[in-house]
Amino acid sequence: MHEVDELDRRILRVMQSDGTLSVTEIADRIGLSQSPCSRRVARLTEKGIILGKSVMLDRKKLGFNAVVLVRIKLNSHGRQSIDQFQDTVLRIPEVQVVQLMLGEYDFNVRIVVRDMDHFHALLRDKLVRLPGVQELQSSVLLDELKYTTQLPL
Repeated sequence: MHEVDELDRRILRVMQSDGTLSVTEIADRIGLSQSPCSRRVARLTEKGIILGKSVMLDRKKLGFNAVVLVRIKLNSHGRQSIDQFQDTVLRIPEVQVVQLMLGEYDFNVRIVVRDMDHFHALLRDKLVRLPGVQELQSSVLLDELKYTTQLPL
């Protein structure tokens, strides 16, 4: 783990809550002058603790009305088959998250779609054709009670 002090944590908490803030605004919120705050943000970025900034979008307002969790079991667990699967699944635009897991299934995949017709087409045309897929199990989310990318700092 990288050396992160309480001041760094305060910077990170502020940045997580609003990624649009300038360094000056961050410094004002934590009671630090702009220059040391800027140096700390640069150091946290250089160390790879800050990976970047993004904008969270309301998927429903943009027409993505359904989220499907797909658990995938591969028929082989060799390095080449896992790499082939990963290379292909990562290129599907509707795929938001791909997680390698231990247990009954090998991967957990989070997919956003406009509706069930969209998911059906995606399943038929792409998901079942992914390299090495032995089994798929899908679950449709009814509601998201909490969705965050923030870490509990």
